[in-house]
Amino acid sequence: MTAAMLISAASAFPRSGQEPNSPIFSSRSSVRQSIARLIESGQLQQAQTQLNQQLSHQGESPDTLYLEALLLFKQKQHEKSEEKLKRSLSIEKDDPEACLLLARNAVLLNQMELAETSLKTSIRLAPKEPLSHLHLGLLYFTTNRFSLAESEFQALVSLDATYMKGYDLLGLAQEELQGAEVVKATYQKAIDLAEKQHLHDESPYLHLAKFLWRKNSFPESLPLAQRAVEVNPQSSGAYYVLGLVLDKLGQTEPAIKNLRESTRIDPQNAEAHYLLSRIYLKQGKQEEARKELQLFREAKKTVKASP
Repeated sequence: MTAAMLISAASAFPRSGQEPNSPIFSSRSSVRQSIARLIESGQLQQAQTQLNQQLSHQGESPDTLYLEALLLFKQKQHEKSEEKLKRSLSIEKDDPEACLLLARNAVLLNQMELAETSLKTSIRLAPKEPLSHLHLGLLYFTTNRFSLAESEFQALVSLDATYMKGYDLLGLAQEELQGAEVVKATYQKAIDLAEKQHLHDESPYLHLAKFLWRKNSFPESLPLAQRAVEVNPQSSGAYYVLGLVLDKLGQTEPAIKNLRESTRIDPQNAEAHYLLSRIYLKQGKQEEARKELQLFREAKKTVKASP
């Protein structure tokens, strides 16, 4: 996968609170479910207190080990979280939620074989659980296995047809496999859901705008980029894509205005700095072009130095 595709994929990845409904996992014990909700909502101290009470009353169990692992995961202690999950699964091997969390730790520890095996086990145990299909699809997508990613994202949206991110990710996978009309239709489903649910998420508009831009369909791309800015006026990426499209349409000054806004919001947006340097160079503004090119190089160094 190219760097540009990774950036595009990252913008589609679910943020906190943007995961699909989990009817299977919500059927776990009420105590485990209650403490897990506290952890997921960031109330870690309260969750720890309740977990300690559970340990003192009933001792260690697969459920308490899972909850300890979830706490450690939220605290970014992934190796310790993984150890707890392996102990939990040694007692109760048929726990799809524990398999999913083990996989999420494994991805962050760059243990991709373990991640894939654990996700497949989670799906075997709970085939109607959307979360496992989501994460297996993400794993396949970021390792360039686009056909397998497409299958998982199709399973995801068939299980939760209201999940906008599912269609957005499916569109990204289909860009590598399907014709333009199929890709456009998938992204349009994501956009329709985003509008219907009043989501402040610009990603489906940006992905379709960039897809059309790559197909040289600049007039069709423009309203999507404009809508992305309306949906999230704090998105550096939205202003960058709008500037990109405006530049192709020959609207140089509006393009510069939007690209400068992109770099104001995110000074590390290397793509926006680079495009600004190219535009200034065409205008004969050598000094402005030189400054933007230097900012581009600094931003690229910062990205490479990031863990």
